[in-house]
Amino acid sequence: MQNRILIVLVIALVFVGITGVSGQERMQGRGGANFDMSNFSGSISGQVIDSLSKEVVEFANIALYRQRDSSLVTGTMTDAQGNFKLEKLTPGRFYLEVKFIGYKSRVINNVMVSPKTPQISVGAIGILSSSQSIEAVVVTGEKRMLQHNLDKKVINVDKDIASQGGTALDVLQNVPSVDVDTDGNVSLRGSTNVNILIDGRPSNLTSMDELPAQMIESVEVITNPSARYDPDGLSGIINIVLKKKKEPGYNGMVSLMAGTGDKYNGSLSLNWRQNKFNFFANYDFRKMRMSSYSNSDRYTYVDKNDVQDSTSLLLQNQDGSRKGLFNNIRGGMDYAINSKTSLSFSGSLNVRGFDNDNFSVSNNSNNYNASTSIASRNSINSNSGIGQQYALNFKKTYDTPGKEWTADMYFSRMNGLNESDIDEIYERNSIESLIMERSNSESWSNNVTLQTDYVRPIGNGGRIETGLKGMIRKSDADYVYDTLDIGLNQWNFDPTRSNRFVYGEQIYSAYGIYSNTFADNKFSYQIGVRAEDQITSSDQRSTNEKVDTSRLNFFPSMHLRWEPNQKNSFQISYSKRVNRPNSFILNPFLNTSDKYNWSKGNPYLEPEFTSSVDFSYNLNFPKTKVSASVFYRDTKNGFSRKVSVIDSVTTMSTYINLSHNESYGLEGVLTQTFTKWWRVNANYSYFYTKLHGDVSRGADEGTAWTAKLTSFFTIGKGVDIQLNGNYRSKVISAGGSGRGFFMMGGAQGETKEMYWVDLGARINVLKNKGTITLRVSDIFKTQTHKSNTWDTNFTSYSESGRDSRVVFVGFSYKINNYKMRREKRNENEDVMEGME
Repeated sequence: MQNRILIVLVIALVFVGITGVSGQERMQGRGGANFDMSNFSGSISGQVIDSLSKEVVEFANIALYRQRDSSLVTGTMTDAQGNFKLEKLTPGRFYLEVKFIGYKSRVINNVMVSPKTPQISVGAIGILSSSQSIEAVVVTGEKRMLQHNLDKKVINVDKDIASQGGTALDVLQNVPSVDVDTDGNVSLRGSTNVNILIDGRPSNLTSMDELPAQMIESVEVITNPSARYDPDGLSGIINIVLKKKKEPGYNGMVSLMAGTGDKYNGSLSLNWRQNKFNFFANYDFRKMRMSSYSNSDRYTYVDKNDVQDSTSLLLQNQDGSRKGLFNNIRGGMDYAINSKTSLSFSGSLNVRGFDNDNFSVSNNSNNYNASTSIASRNSINSNSGIGQQYALNFKKTYDTPGKEWTADMYFSRMNGLNESDIDEIYERNSIESLIMERSNSESWSNNVTLQTDYVRPIGNGGRIETGLKGMIRKSDADYVYDTLDIGLNQWNFDPTRSNRFVYGEQIYSAYGIYSNTFADNKFSYQIGVRAEDQITSSDQRSTNEKVDTSRLNFFPSMHLRWEPNQKNSFQISYSKRVNRPNSFILNPFLNTSDKYNWSKGNPYLEPEFTSSVDFSYNLNFPKTKVSASVFYRDTKNGFSRKVSVIDSVTTMSTYINLSHNESYGLEGVLTQTFTKWWRVNANYSYFYTKLHGDVSRGADEGTAWTAKLTSFFTIGKGVDIQLNGNYRSKVISAGGSGRGFFMMGGAQGETKEMYWVDLGARINVLKNKGTITLRVSDIFKTQTHKSNTWDTNFTSYSESGRDSRVVFVGFSYKINNYKMRREKRNENEDVMEGME
């Protein structure tokens, strides 16, 4: 293990060494040979901002030309604060050209560098979006809903009316390339193997429906992340960015929402900034009640040669209700030590509690022995938990624009308690018995992360990034099951259904990235590699099964973009990623609490690795924007949830590694402005998947597609209406990710098609300080989940649904023109970003 950690550290030191040597060599070479005037070093500096929102523009291309012959002298890119500086200039008259995809280029003429004025500042340079007219500058300064960057899409959902009053799941199902099923499983480009972050860090939320939609500012979809990101998530990363504030003085925002079916949520955000200090605090709550149902039938063939007389039929019907209360508190402070050094501290507390009440009836009949059984089962489940997160962030910038060093420390802890009481009346061949059971599950997990990153510009527009990261986490889940001896009225411990599972993981990593531009800044590229050493230990203490693993892996990435003009851009990217099995699907204990559906984990499950290639094209016109992409993924050791028959009434599910998975697809996004009061966003995605390995025939390959259409209407002054339509075709479901709160994926089979329509309206009042919101989700109540599952000796059909049609009414009020603060994220911002 020590040797592997040493390898990781050496890689990082090599990149840092290259950075220092390259910088020194370039400075020495230029200082000695490039200038006729000894000791003269001119410079031109400035800042690039958006003419509409006045926000800084990161990674805009700056080119410097000689005024007399238009020959290119040098170039660079703006840093995270929109600043740029061109150095080592000889005297002369120049002009600057500022270019950024999705914006009109701007030229600054007659910039004179002379011995009398060697350092020139051109101040703030405003650039105008190519989709906006001059009149639009007066009307609005809002961000556009969709932005394209080098390796990600940014969807600004703050103004998404159709998700107001809902949760993060409602927000995500309106995001291009992202899909959410009725169980809350999130998929990206047809795959549930996606890494979901909140503000760049893993969250201690057990489900995304704990987070109110009005707390979300934007969603970043990163399909081919660079080497600076953790490689988890085969299909990529979804980063949810929360709202924050960083403006002088005090300000805030309060919002309240109420929905049909006893659903309420609200939030309060406050900020106070004075001199070098900035304090911020946020509180949000969500109270909900939801009903659900599920029906299924399963045919089991005990003797395949005698299907008619050896068939067992299991019918299961379940009705359930769920109610919960979720509270989130976040706060912290920023301290500017000096103009180039800052320190930030933030913390969050998540308190949750929800109860489930489910009643199910299972009816089993066997043709081969004419026996029948009926089980009526009532389960009352209570869940509670507390999550904590703390972050300490240090940042230092330098006189050289773009040069930056950061150091971060994160700690999170989550505790959970689950209690269940089960009463079942079981009748077999007219003989009835009463069964009473209970379970108690206590769990906790800790996560400590240390990270440092260094960024340094080199040469004409080049940039090197390096970083080190160490992550240590541990979890402990103790599950106790008791049965009641009715005759003695005594609870007895059941060791066959009780278990304790302890899981530990350490990951040490280092990365290096080099980026630059060429051909008059028309081409930009980025190459990088990340090395990771993973050490894991899974310990099933009830059965004394312990498995230790240690793996060293490398994850390269590459991005290349070509911008021949302001209206067109092409990009190709590659990355290698991993999906590691979590503790839930590694636990080898046999769970027989449901007599009809047994399950167990697989402690020998290998991580799945994927190599992904993506080619994309963006077209920008003033009123029309088109984004199209084609991708291919090749996955080794893909996870699959395998279901097999134990006897005439019982199935067993576990996870296995497939030998090989292939998938490819295409996507298209269209943004069209028809008039000043009507614009449309349309998204279409197509996927094909082929599975190689132990998969049932008919579930080993298939196609799927999704379509989303969002229409925005502005009626009069301050009135907006939004209409969303979604369609998802049927899709094979042999694969499973094993990540997240739910068992993502499913058994071998297919999930049926589904569609729904949402409607939202917003009215600005009180001189735009207040907003009234109305939202109706699933207007036609069509969100029903249907699926088929099969193997060589059984077939199954299931259908489930929940309270999907909900009407929400809300009101929000801004205090002192509240705007947002962007928190330091665990993953640094990306180089060479370009807006749509």
